Amino acid sequence: MTSVNLFTLAASPIGEQLLIFSNSSPPRLIRNRNKINLLQPNCSSGLQGFSDFGQSEMKGESSTQNKAGNKSQYPITIPKNPTLDSLKVITDNFSSKREIGRGAFGVVYKGVENGEVIAVKKLERTSGIHARRFQNEANNLLELEHKNVVKLIGSCCQAERQVVEHDGKYVFTDVVEKLLCYEYLPNGSLDNYIYDELNGIDWPTRFKIILGICNGLHFLHKERNEAIIHMNLKPSNILLGDNMVPKIADFGLSRLFGQEQTRLITQNVVGWIGYIAPEYYYRGEISEKSDIFSLGVLILEIVTGLKNDPSSQEVSSRILIDNLQRNWLKSSQITSKYPSLEEDDFLQAKRCIEIGLNCVETDPKKRPTIGEIIVKLTDKGTVIGDEAIIHEEMDKRQKFVSTLTRKPKLQVLEDITNNFSHEREIGRGSFGVVYKGVLPNGELVAVKKLLDSVTAVNQDKQFQSEAGILIDLNHKNIVKLIGYCYEIRKEVVENNRKFFFVETPKKLLCYEYLPTGSLDKYIYGESSELKWDMRFKIIEGICQGLKFLHELKRPIIHLDLKPGNVLLDDNMMPKIADFGLSRLLGEEQTRTRTLTVVGSIGYIAPEYRYSGEISTKSDIFSLGVLIIEIVTGLKVDSSSQDVTSKGFIENVRNNWAKMPQIASNYPLLEANCLQQVKRCIDIALACVDKNPKGRPSIGEIVDRLNWRKG
Repeated sequence: MTSVNLFTLAASPIGEQLLIFSNSSPPRLIRNRNKINLLQPNCSSGLQGFSDFGQSEMKGESSTQNKAGNKSQYPITIPKNPTLDSLKVITDNFSSKREIGRGAFGVVYKGVENGEVIAVKKLERTSGIHARRFQNEANNLLELEHKNVVKLIGSCCQAERQVVEHDGKYVFTDVVEKLLCYEYLPNGSLDNYIYDELNGIDWPTRFKIILGICNGLHFLHKERNEAIIHMNLKPSNILLGDNMVPKIADFGLSRLFGQEQTRLITQNVVGWIGYIAPEYYYRGEISEKSDIFSLGVLILEIVTGLKNDPSSQEVSSRILIDNLQRNWLKSSQITSKYPSLEEDDFLQAKRCIEIGLNCVETDPKKRPTIGEIIVKLTDKGTVIGDEAIIHEEMDKRQKFVSTLTRKPKLQVLEDITNNFSHEREIGRGSFGVVYKGVLPNGELVAVKKLLDSVTAVNQDKQFQSEAGILIDLNHKNIVKLIGYCYEIRKEVVENNRKFFFVETPKKLLCYEYLPTGSLDKYIYGESSELKWDMRFKIIEGICQGLKFLHELKRPIIHLDLKPGNVLLDDNMMPKIADFGLSRLLGEEQTRTRTLTVVGSIGYIAPEYRYSGEISTKSDIFSLGVLIIEIVTGLKVDSSSQDVTSKGFIENVRNNWAKMPQIASNYPLLEANCLQQVKRCIDIALACVDKNPKGRPSIGEIVDRLNWRKG
C-alpha cells in the first residue's frame, strides 16, 4: 500500500479532536483530551503500520451493552447488543458476496454463526438521531413480538476509528456505525411473487398475505403504547416466512433516523414512488392514515397482480388507481384473473378491491383505520353491489361453458388434434391416450381417445347414456367432462396376409384442459416447492371432489385414484380425473386394466386386488396412500411387488405418526400447522386399514380435516 501524508485537522465531524501527523516529519506528540499519544510513522506499510493511538472516551457514542434478558424466540447465541467486530466476523467483513438486499436506509447482509443465520442491516451514515437515543429506540423495538412483523433480535451502535479524506487530507476520526440484526427469511420479499403469473400464487394465499399484513400493521398502530408509523410500506418491505406468512420489515426506522430524515431519504428512492400518501409527500404530514394509503396500493397490487410504474412521475399512483376504478370493480375482470374461484372467494376478492380503493382516498379522513379494514376483510356477511351480476358470473364458470358441442363428430376431433398427432399427445394411460385439442376460437380442450381394446366392452347405448350423465356433473374438484363421441369407423385390417374392412367402434371423451399437469409432478422429494399450506389445500380439494362423487344418488367409485389422476388448475386447485370409467367401460374391465398398470401399483385396496370387492371404501384406501404421499413427499415404489403398499405404510407408521417425528420433518411450521400435519397422517393411516369396515367414510374424513381445536 502506498504511504500517504497526513496533516493536522482541528476537529472531526462528530466533535472528536483528530490525531494527525505527517510522515515526512519526525514523530510528534499530539495532545488529545489530556492524553499523550506517540505517533510513529511507518512509511513501508502506510496506513496499516500506525501505532496505537490509545482509546478516547466515546461518551455515549459507543454501543451500550444491555444485560436485560432477550425474550426473543430467535437465535439465543446472538446477543441483544452484538459488537461491531462480531458482526464483521459473521458477515465476512460485510462482503459483497453476503449482500442480500439494498435500500434507502442501508445494505443487508447474511450473517452466519454456529449454523444460525440472521440478516444484518448496516445503516447508512446519516446525521439522524444521537447514538444514545438510537440505542434506546432500538432496545424498545427489540421487545416487539408479532408473527406478522420481522423480529429485530439485536442492534449495534459503535464508534470505530477510521482514516477518512477531508479537503484532500487523510485524517483519523471516530465513525459511528449503526447496525440492526433481524430474523433471516430466505423466501425473500413479496415483490418477487405477486406480479409474475408463473409463480402461481392462488387467491387464498394472496388473501392470507393481505390479512397478515393488516394484522401486522394493526399491531404497530394499535397494540403499542405509542403507535409506530411505518412511512415506507411497499412490497419489498414485506418479507415472507414459512407457509408464505407475510412479515412487515423496516418498521420503526423513522424512530431510529428521525421523521424528517426518514422523509428526506425515502423521497429520493424510486421504489417508494406510488406508495406515498400525497399529504406526506407534499406537506410532510405524518399520521397512521399515511400508512393506510400505502396499504391500499399494496392490497390493490396483490389482488390484481398489476405493478406500479416505478419510473412514473405520478407520486401517488393515480394512473394505477384510476385504471382499477374503471376496470376492476367489474365482476368480469375478477373472473378473468381468477377463473376457478367459488362464490365466497369471488366476493372476497371484490371486497379487497373496494377496501384498497377506499384506502387510497386523497382525503386522509375518508380512509378507514386498520381496525375497520380487518373487520371488513373478515366479515363474510358484507353486502357488495352488483350481486346479481356476480351470481351470473359464478354460474357461468361453474357450468364450464365451452364452444365444443356435447357430442362432437369424430372428424371434428381429428381436426382439432391434428389427426391425433404425436406432437399433440399430452398423456397416456391404461385406458387411452390424451391429446391437446385447439378449437377454431383458440379454446383448448383435452381429448381422450380410448384404446380400441377397451371400446368393445359395452354397447354404444350404455356408453352414451353414462357419458351423458357424467357431462352434467359439476364440481370444482373434478375435471369437467364437456363432450363425448361414439362412432363406428370402417377400417382396413390385415389377417393372414389378407386385408379386410372391419367396423371398429371409436369412443372419445373431451375434458376441460388443465395445462399445469398432474399432481405427481409436484409432491415428491425435497426439491418440491410445495409448502405445507398448499399441500393441505390439495388434500382438502381431493377429499371434497371424492365426497361429491361418493355422495351422488348413484355413487361413482373411482377405482384408480392416484397422483397421476389428480390434475391441477392454474391456481393449484386439485381436480380428480378419469372418474366414471368403471361406468363407461364396466367394472370388471376397469379392474383388469388397473391391476396390470404399473402406475396404479401401491394404491389398490387389498379386497379389490385379491377378491374383486368394490365399494366406496376401495377409494378410501387409495385416498389414504395419496394423502401420505402428499404429506411426506415419499413415493410409493411402483415397481414393487407390494401391490397394496404394506411396507410403505409401515414405514410411515414408524416414522411419521408421532409429533416429534413430524416436527423434525417440518422444522419451520408453527404449532397449529404441525397439528394439521398430524391430523392428516392419522386420517391417512385410518384410511389404509386392511379391513374396509375400519376405514372412515369420505364425509367423516372431510369433517376431521375441517376440525379446529377449541
